[in-house]
Amino acid sequence: MSRFTSPPFLRQAGDKHVRAKPPPVVDLAQPSIARLRSFHLKGKDHFEGDRELATRADQAAPGFQEVVLGERAFLQRAVRYLAEAGVTQFLQFGAGLPAPGDPHEIARESVPDARVVYATDDPMVLTHHRALLRDGRTTTAVHGGLTEPGRVLRDPETRGFLDLDRPVGLLLTGVVPHVSDDEDPAGHIATLRESLAPGSHLVLSHYCRPDRSRYPKDALRADRLEDVFIEGLGSGWWRGHREVEALFDGWEILSPGVLEVQRWHTLPVAPPVPGCYQMPRRNRRLIIGGVGRI
Repeated sequence: MSRFTSPPFLRQAGDKHVRAKPPPVVDLAQPSIARLRSFHLKGKDHFEGDRELATRADQAAPGFQEVVLGERAFLQRAVRYLAEAGVTQFLQFGAGLPAPGDPHEIARESVPDARVVYATDDPMVLTHHRALLRDGRTTTAVHGGLTEPGRVLRDPETRGFLDLDRPVGLLLTGVVPHVSDDEDPAGHIATLRESLAPGSHLVLSHYCRPDRSRYPKDALRADRLEDVFIEGLGSGWWRGHREVEALFDGWEILSPGVLEVQRWHTLPVAPPVPGCYQMPRRNRRLIIGGVGRI
């Protein structure tokens, strides 16, 4: 398998359908980050506005899909790492539409009874998760975003699924760039850290604006992408490496640190397993991440 090929487990499921009763209200003209991901993961849950935004992102940074796939592969590797380290319960904020290779599937490779709570403030995503994934025992979805961590932690569904007196894997991939500085993402992450038990881990990735003096072309692509996202979604901020690393304040950053997601516990492309996707070099500096522990 070529490193430029997206394997099936990175893609959205294309043969599952769900009817919500009543169906969620969806603005077909307004792009959605979840549906944009669906497009990039070769899924079916996207509309013309989402595809137009994807085209604009690719014009700003040719091959932007690589960033999406690289971030997802990082998440898959990190969840497997945590499960193998003994973490048995996970909480993901900013969950996307259900897809093969989601965290509950990866965690259960090592922990068959791993429990996963998906939190989202997107009604379409919530409907899909509750219809397709919620099983009443090990996987569920709750309404709420990163800017309201207390609401998510107090939700009866969350409390019924997660034991907050035991370590939790907190998954924040693809969500923090959509929280503005005014909304204080670091403060909300700190609130979550203070609510979790020792031994909990943080998996965080973030769009990165590389050092302009060292990588002017990459920084220019980041500027262009930020403009596209802010105009199209009203969110999507590219932050510098130090700003992203500061989000780990209070966490012990595990080796190999906060760096390009492609370099975090890289896997060979064969045999094809979740997390083996390797980003081409051209966009690697645009997405960084790491894992922390308390």
